Amino acid sequence: MKDWFLGLESRERLFVSVGAVLAAIFLLWALLLSPLYGASAAVESRIENKRATLLFLRNAAAELQAAGERPAAADADFSGQSLVSIVDRSARRAGLGAALTRNQPVGDDGIRVRLDDASFDALARWLGALNAGSGLVIDSASFDRAAQSGHVNASLVFRKDTP
Repeated sequence: MKDWFLGLESRERLFVSVGAVLAAIFLLWALLLSPLYGASAAVESRIENKRATLLFLRNAAAELQAAGERPAAADADFSGQSLVSIVDRSARRAGLGAALTRNQPVGDDGIRVRLDDASFDALARWLGALNAGSGLVIDSASFDRAAQSGHVNASLVFRKDTP
């Protein structure tokens, strides 16, 4: 290769040398710099997405805090009531009365509940209120997406919380 290069005229050697330098610069850019710039842009895009999500969550938290909603069952006294009446009354207070399609006792300390087309937000508040104020804990839960956005079909089993 060296003999071939030295056998060229000086003008041809200059042309080949400049071409080799340009090819090396192109390869350096194509193999090293371009992927780095692409990866950097992808990372910046992910950071912006995460910032937007964080902003959304902060705004949502502020709205929930400003709403100051008390859980639907937090102020209710459920002592001495049957599980069926606890679930029925608390679900109605939480705005889930229409969604409550079935509640069936399971043994002495449990109840199976079915809700159809229930608002997910109302359901989540209701579950938190039941856990906090009624002495019931969730033994099992199954959720399916309902036809309407933000609504779910839920099958739940509650048990009395025994310390």
